[in-house]
Amino acid sequence: MEIPLTSDFSEKFIINLLRGNAFNERTIVTLIETLVASSNELLGDEFWIEKEVNLWELKDFVGEKRRRELERFNHPMRPDIDILFGPKVNNERLTPLTAVEVKLFKGIERGRVTPRAGGEFPEGLGEAIALLTFGVDFVELWQFFLIPLIKEIPSHLPSEVEKKLLEELEKNKGKRDKYLNYVGTYAGFVGTLIKELELPLGYRCFAISMEEDGKIWLHEDVGSNVLPKKNPFLVKRSEAALKIRSLIKEALNVKEGNNGR
Repeated sequence: MEIPLTSDFSEKFIINLLRGNAFNERTIVTLIETLVASSNELLGDEFWIEKEVNLWELKDFVGEKRRRELERFNHPMRPDIDILFGPKVNNERLTPLTAVEVKLFKGIERGRVTPRAGGEFPEGLGEAIALLTFGVDFVELWQFFLIPLIKEIPSHLPSEVEKKLLEELEKNKGKRDKYLNYVGTYAGFVGTLIKELELPLGYRCFAISMEEDGKIWLHEDVGSNVLPKKNPFLVKRSEAALKIRSLIKEALNVKEGNNGR
């Protein structure tokens, strides 16, 4: 899958992407939003999508009753939803609601792949589980592994940038194959862990790379994919989860659709 770069991305930003410096989880979320808006490769059919949804920032978009409910709700983690999406039919936003926790991995330390922030394995599972309390229909964990650029340097770059890139590429050449092997092992382990423990989470794994011509590519490891199960908080009709669900629907103008995926 190719992610199109729009005019909103500056030349400096593109150069930083090539060097890997501009890649962080917020960048990944923005690129996903761009991809969903331009094609159906990632999600399939037509979907609406919201990024970086903070429940406590939605209070300005709901009525007084919902706002008071939110103010009384004291979540110990207060997690953000990196990506929230659902089907769009006749230009209407519908449920089911799917919340996605995004994690970016940028290197190998001490013989294992590590996320950018340097957390412990399995990174992102805790945050994804916390999102179940928000009354969404499904929760998924998407992990992205940045593959270092090892191809030739674009000729149009300034000489000082080219020199630094050459140094980075030389260091990355010996790591690329080793990194890819770890990525496959890591993704397979996470997928197996979710399935064997019967966690109500979905899982998708992507390698992401920035080519020398400025294109960004996503390569999905479909073999490790796990489909999510229905949120148990909805199955058990949790009062708190249902209230948060109603708040999200009101704030984002979402109507109840069907129960499928």
